[in-house]
Amino acid sequence: MINLDIKALFSGGVSIPYVDYLGDGKTPFNFLVQGYIGGINGNDLEAVVPTTVGNLEGTTLLVGTFAPNNDAYALIGSNPAEFSATVKQIILNNPLNPSLRPPAFGLDFFNTQAPLYTTRTFRVLVNQPQISNNRLMCLRNTYYFNDTFAEPTLREGTVQLFGFPKGSLPSALDGTFENLGGFSASSNLVGHNPELCSVAASKVDPVAVQ
Repeated sequence: MINLDIKALFSGGVSIPYVDYLGDGKTPFNFLVQGYIGGINGNDLEAVVPTTVGNLEGTTLLVGTFAPNNDAYALIGSNPAEFSATVKQIILNNPLNPSLRPPAFGLDFFNTQAPLYTTRTFRVLVNQPQISNNRLMCLRNTYYFNDTFAEPTLREGTVQLFGFPKGSLPSALDGTFENLGGFSASSNLVGHNPELCSVAASKVDPVAVQ
């Protein structure tokens, strides 16, 4: 699962949903393989401090650069409308190549008239508690899509993941994945402090996943 968000900073990441962390066969969790934070309008280094804090709080984050750098995705074609977005890692303090930016993932997608999934599917996916990088606690980030200007839209398209050594993701994830379902919308995010995973799962707001 790929997430792209715009807050005060850009954020995006690659997650594995429906992880049976409690071993009960019924309580789903997200595992963030790798997350990225970057600044807007070219100010990517503004993400250095938030990235450091996020890692200390249990989120696996790297400083990244996003294209486009002023919106979640870019319109690159018409009839039908085609959109794209890419994320790269910025490797800091590299004496050999201080501008080294290995790719992480790229999206190319269209609106769809025959969606593979419902909007509720995606609301359930993004609202699963996230397992922290120390595996001891979970983070409950609640996304609400009930805003007047949410503009929920179902998509379909291609995702390219760049694994090591040519990219910044684990080598096992490297590949191109076609004919995938997607969803875009504006949401309101309510974050919470780390909690025991069983507690986080019990507190998922049913309103957010309706």
